[in-house]
Amino acid sequence: MSRTPVRALAAPLAAALLLAGCAGNEAADPAAAPVLAGGEIKLVDAPASSAGLTGDGRGDNAVAASPASPAAASTTPPAPDPTAPSPQAPAKWVQLSTNKATIGETVTDVTGFTLYSFARDPAEPPASACTGTCAESWPPVLIQAGGRVFVDGLQTDDIGAIRRPDGGVQVTIAGRPAYRFGGDTVPGDLNGQGVDNVWFAFGPDGKALDALITTAELKAAKPDRTSTLTAKDGKDGPIVVDDDGATIYRFDGDDTDPPASNCTDACAALWQPVVARNGGRVKLKGIDGDRVWWLSRKDGTKQVTLDGSPLYRNVADKSTDTIITSAATQGWTAAR
Repeated sequence: MSRTPVRALAAPLAAALLLAGCAGNEAADPAAAPVLAGGEIKLVDAPASSAGLTGDGRGDNAVAASPASPAAASTTPPAPDPTAPSPQAPAKWVQLSTNKATIGETVTDVTGFTLYSFARDPAEPPASACTGTCAESWPPVLIQAGGRVFVDGLQTDDIGAIRRPDGGVQVTIAGRPAYRFGGDTVPGDLNGQGVDNVWFAFGPDGKALDALITTAELKAAKPDRTSTLTAKDGKDGPIVVDDDGATIYRFDGDDTDPPASNCTDACAALWQPVVARNGGRVKLKGIDGDRVWWLSRKDGTKQVTLDGSPLYRNVADKSTDTIITSAATQGWTAAR
């Protein structure tokens, strides 16, 4: 366990919920009946998987990737993937989930990217003051009118939507418009936290996590215990998934001969080592057994390796059939 500084200043934000009124026509899913929210969105108090949905809500060929380059930001975050499609197009559906981060519990989208509030956004009535180059650095969470918002770990009463100046529908949490940050390239990243003292991650109650924090604990994520590893063709290309259907990754910074994990400290807080459930061997589907082995970790667990590369699952990513292509900027690629 180690400690790392986290930059944030106290600036409490008021929360007011106002839902715009323009009817949508999307049909309800029998798996989880949506509730109409002000006509702009339909709320579903369940994860997207309950409706049989995979991916990130952007269509069959969408790639869950980092937002556009943060040209207007005051920090110097990792460069986003220049080949990724624009995240500005509204999603067919959105999932809001929670993640236990170093600064406390945060709100993420289905792919695990942190969602932020902007202190300069008007609260009554709620509106977005982030347009133009600001919206390029801080892409708003957009959804098609009438689209479903799957709520996983938050109160549905806190979720709404506004119409942006350009007419787009933006998801709100406790009346505050929600955004991603272009400098976050790996699910669970918090590079936008405290930027310009006006951008702060959402907490599950919709309040900004803007309290003064001097240090935060970094705890290694618990292992991803799986009984089976399966090779399949995901929507973004060939992938390997665990029991939950989550995409499994390998890290360029690890050693392969002999296999050794070099994912420590902040890295270990975001990436779960893949281990066999109940300490046995993993079953393989579509994977040659000669490619799979294991290495002994310091905590006594045995981490599964593929072609000598230790395997991991991202702790914040709750999507299936996706590849977080922007994670390659930090050395993470999907196992195949």
